[in-house]
Amino acid sequence: MDKTLHIHQVSPAPDALASAMESINTLSVWLVDAGLDNSAITQWKFNALAKKFPELADIIEDAKKLIGSIAPAPEIGMTVSEMAERLTSFLERKIKPAQVNQALVELGFQVRPDNGKRVWQLTESGKEYGFSRLATSKTNDWSGPQVTWREAVIPVLIDYFENAFLLEEGKSELSDSTSTPAPELEGEPESSSWMLGDRIKALKKKVTASQRLHVEMEAAEAYKERHSKPPEQEEVKGKYHDVYPAADLDLLDEAIERVLKRYAKNQ
Repeated sequence: MDKTLHIHQVSPAPDALASAMESINTLSVWLVDAGLDNSAITQWKFNALAKKFPELADIIEDAKKLIGSIAPAPEIGMTVSEMAERLTSFLERKIKPAQVNQALVELGFQVRPDNGKRVWQLTESGKEYGFSRLATSKTNDWSGPQVTWREAVIPVLIDYFENAFLLEEGKSELSDSTSTPAPELEGEPESSSWMLGDRIKALKKKVTASQRLHVEMEAAEAYKERHSKPPEQEEVKGKYHDVYPAADLDLLDEAIERVLKRYAKNQ
């Protein structure tokens, strides 16, 4: 006679489940203090509960899928090391991750927690530019909150480092940007096409890296409106730069003047 062994999965006792949830909720306070959003904390709670009670794994997985279906996928953002590389390329000056972290502190975007842990915590101002998420190291068993940053913080950091460079050079303020239209310079070189850097030199304008970033974006947008396509690009020393035909030089000049006036007004 065949005997069939029936195995019934035993649900956790209510008291054990309540005790585990109380412990998990207590620990989650640290994640709140670290600045993690509610969705990430909820996912962590479910994972912790599944490890404690494997028999609830299926139910917990269904709950996590439900959260994922109504919550947008979290933005990954940039690490400090990635931002340091971006800033080094744009400013053409070596920027180290430690310098970026210090800049973010001085800008009031992040702090070290009072408990002495070597993790960064977003301030209220910093939450506009960054977010905290759970991360796991690829090289060891560490896991915990990690701050990453949105694209919008790059122009702010560019301004910060440019001002720091000017102070190092003994300059107290940026050169005053003229509010008059750019004059046609006597002996201005004739060219069938222009890059922004060449045009700035020809006009003898003082343009910071942050201002240049805005000029590039506004000139490219104006060109796209006129021609329904972005400007052509040319590679110089491994970098691609927009190129403007002489017939569209007005777009470049107007973008330069517009940005410089805006910065001068805000000083």
